[in-house]
Amino acid sequence: MNKKFNILMIIATIIFLIFVSDGFTKTGYHDIFTEEINIWVYNPCELEWVLVSGTWYFNIQLVIDSAGGQHWKYHAHHNLTGLSDDGTKYQIISTENKNENIKDDGAPYEWSFINTSPLISQGKKSNMLFKVRNKFIVNANGEITVSFSEEEIVCRGEKP
Repeated sequence: MNKKFNILMIIATIIFLIFVSDGFTKTGYHDIFTEEINIWVYNPCELEWVLVSGTWYFNIQLVIDSAGGQHWKYHAHHNLTGLSDDGTKYQIISTENKNENIKDDGAPYEWSFINTSPLISQGKKSNMLFKVRNKFIVNANGEITVSFSEEEIVCRGEKP
């Protein structure tokens, strides 16, 4: 894993912390909300773009321990429907989980992210399963002990 990716993840986390800081209390933060989305998703199994829409559900929680450590949990799921240019209907029911543990001085630090997003064809086209798994750990000495990012795309079913 390159350092640019790791730095990008840390910057994204800091921006996220700033974004939700209005909901903080002395012991933490918790919010549940939804967002309506319309996005384009690429299906590499069929070499096509699919316009999907629906509701994205979020559950974000922060617990601050007695030593000042911050423990973030983020869970999102969505149930989306889509339509390709040729009229094929798709369903996407996915989950996304992020966890972050950090001390006030930045180390030790742990961040993980898992996303599973199937794109299920309602016709004869192939189904696509997209998985992402990331992990980043810095020990108390500030040394990176774990750093990886895995992506997997699996095509299932028959092409017409």
